[in-house]
Amino acid sequence: MWDSVKYLDEHLVQQSFLKDLVLQIQKDFQTTVNTDIVFSVETPSELVSQVIGQLHRIIHSTNVSRFSSLLYRIDVSERDIKAIKNVDIDEYIERVAYLIIKREFQKVYIRKSFQE
Repeated sequence: MWDSVKYLDEHLVQQSFLKDLVLQIQKDFQTTVNTDIVFSVETPSELVSQVIGQLHRIIHSTNVSRFSSLLYRIDVSERDIKAIKNVDIDEYIERVAYLIIKREFQKVYIRKSFQE
């Protein structure tokens, strides 16, 4: 979890980036998993915590294809997912959350860069 928070703290140069990042993550989760998913956060650590919580729910209450579809939609590298080995489910979810947040941030950053 702390890797994700650290990443966000280092890369969120403007507060509007956090808002845009939350909206991007929420859009992808709603489109792929459930339209009722809402992320309500004010800090990077709250976002990381909520993403981890949603990933736990997806893994424990839906099928594997939904989880795979989410990773595909977000465009998380299959190589990065396969590189996560020999860890328990909590560590796995934290690492996947990091990959999701990192990729979603890249999308937001690129979009904002081209708008300016």
